[in-house]
Amino acid sequence: MTQTYDAIVIGAGVSGLYSLYRLRELGLDTRVFEAGTGLGGTWYWNRYPGARFDSESYTYQYSFSEELIDEWEWSEHFAAQPEIERYLHFVADKFDLKPHIELNARVATVRYDDDKHWTVETEDGRRARARFVIAATGLLSAHQLPDYEGVEDFAGQSLHTARWPKETIDFSGKRVGIIGSGPTAVQIIQEIAAEAGHLFVFQRTANWCTPLRNRPIDPEEQRDLKARAAEIFEICKRTFAGFLHGEHSVPGEGVPKVERWAHYQELYDEGGFALWLGNYSDTFTNAEIAGEVAEFLAEKIRERVDDPETAEKLIPKSHTFGTKRCPGERDYYEQFNRDNVSLIDLRATPITRITEDGIETGDTHRDLDVIIYATGFQALTGELMRMDIYGEGGRSLREHWSDGPKTNLGIQFSGFPNMFAVLGPHNPATFCNITRCAENNVDWIVGCIRYMRENGYETVVTTAEAEEAWTQRCYDSLKGLLIEQMQDSWFFGTNNDENIRGRFLLFAGGVPLYREIFADVAAKGYEGFELR
Repeated sequence: MTQTYDAIVIGAGVSGLYSLYRLRELGLDTRVFEAGTGLGGTWYWNRYPGARFDSESYTYQYSFSEELIDEWEWSEHFAAQPEIERYLHFVADKFDLKPHIELNARVATVRYDDDKHWTVETEDGRRARARFVIAATGLLSAHQLPDYEGVEDFAGQSLHTARWPKETIDFSGKRVGIIGSGPTAVQIIQEIAAEAGHLFVFQRTANWCTPLRNRPIDPEEQRDLKARAAEIFEICKRTFAGFLHGEHSVPGEGVPKVERWAHYQELYDEGGFALWLGNYSDTFTNAEIAGEVAEFLAEKIRERVDDPETAEKLIPKSHTFGTKRCPGERDYYEQFNRDNVSLIDLRATPITRITEDGIETGDTHRDLDVIIYATGFQALTGELMRMDIYGEGGRSLREHWSDGPKTNLGIQFSGFPNMFAVLGPHNPATFCNITRCAENNVDWIVGCIRYMRENGYETVVTTAEAEEAWTQRCYDSLKGLLIEQMQDSWFFGTNNDENIRGRFLLFAGGVPLYREIFADVAAKGYEGFELR
C-alpha cells in the first residue's frame, strides 16, 4: 500500500526534526523516513567513546522556541553524545514529532512522477508519495571504509566510528589499532588509550588540534546563558562561521610579533574554535600569519609530547593552520607519552593490507584484537548519491552530477522540482554551526513552500542558469583563501566518487552573506527559480 502525504522528509537528525516541525506548523501532512532504529542522525550513529560537540552546546541548540530553551539545561559547555541524543528526544517528545517518524526505514529510491508527485521507496519495500521531498541527510553521514586489501579478512572485531554499537566495548588488555587522525580519532583516542592493552594509531595526515577547554556549566552560568540566548543567537548570525567566535577586527600583518604571539596564547587558553575563528582577519588569506599560528601550535606540541620524534610526526607538514576544521582536544597529545600508545606514520610506511590477525605496514605486521576505522565520510553528496534519485524525464541525480555536483544555493538541483536538500553541496555548513545553518535553510525552504501555496503554484525548481551561476560562485568564493591550496580534504570531495573529487563542495563566503543572499532571492519572488 502506498501512503500519500504533502511532504516527505528523509532523515530524522537535527535538520530533519526541524523540517518536520516547520512543515507541520505550516499545516502539511508530513512523514519522516529515518534509516536508524532511533532518531538523532549524526548523534544517533556516532556514539563512539568521546563523541561530543566541538561548538558550544548553547549555540548548537535550536533557537525557535523560548520555552524549549528555558526547559532544557546543558550540563557542559561542549556536551557529549548521550546528552545530545537525549536533547533531540526531548525536542521530539515536546513537539509531538515521533508519531510522524518511521524508523529503520532507509530510503532506496526517490522518483518524480508525471503527476508532479514524488514516490519514495525504502529498502524494505515501504512506499509513500508526496508533492514535496526534503532531503535532511546531513553533510557527514555516508561513512566509508578504506579500500585496503583484506578489510574483510580480519578475524578480530572491526568497528567504524560512525556505526558504533550501542553496547559498551571493553578494550581492557586488548591490542587496538585505530586508522585515522581527524576530529573523530582525536576524541576516541583520548578516551580509550588508558584502557587499551596497547593502542596503535595509524596516522596518514596530522591535524592542527586546539584545546576544547570543556567544563561543567554551573547554576549561575546556566541562568546567564538562558537570559542571553537571543543575544547569543544574534552573535552567531553575524559571525563568519555562525559561532560565538568572530574574527579579530584587524589583520595580523603590521601588529608586532610579540603582540600577535600573546593574542594566540589568549585564544589558545580560551579554547573551542577561538584560535581558528577568533584570530586576526587575515589568518585565512595571509600565508605568513597562518604559518605563524602553525609555528605557535607546533611549539605547544613539542612541549606536550616527550619524544621529539613522535612530536614531529604529530606536527602537520602537508597543510598550514586554518585550512582544515581544527579538532578540539583535551589531552590528545599527552596520550602519546604513554608506554602503551604507538604512532605509525602512514606517509612513511603506508598500510599494505589488513590481515586475518592485524595490519601490515611495509615489512612490519602488528597483531591486533580490534581495528577501529575513523576513516571519514563521502561528504555532502554521499547519502544523496547512495539513493537512486530520478527527476523529470527519468534523469538520475547521478547523471546530473556526472561532472560534479551542481546546485542553486546548496538546496536545489535543476530538473528535480519540489525537492530540496537542507545541507546539500555548496552551502557553508562545514565552516559554520550546523544547527544555525540548518535552521536558516529550513526556514527558507518552508517559506518558499508557503509562498507557493499562497500564490497557487504547484512546483518550484531552480533554473539551469541559476544553478550554474551558484556553482561557479562557490568555486569563486575560494579565491584569495589559503584553503584553495589544501585540496587533500573532504572540502574537495577527497573521499567521494571520482567525478566529485577535486570539486570544492562548499560556499566560503560566510554565514552572514549566505543569509543575505537567501533573503534577497526570496524578496525578489524567488529569482533563479521557476515557479509553475
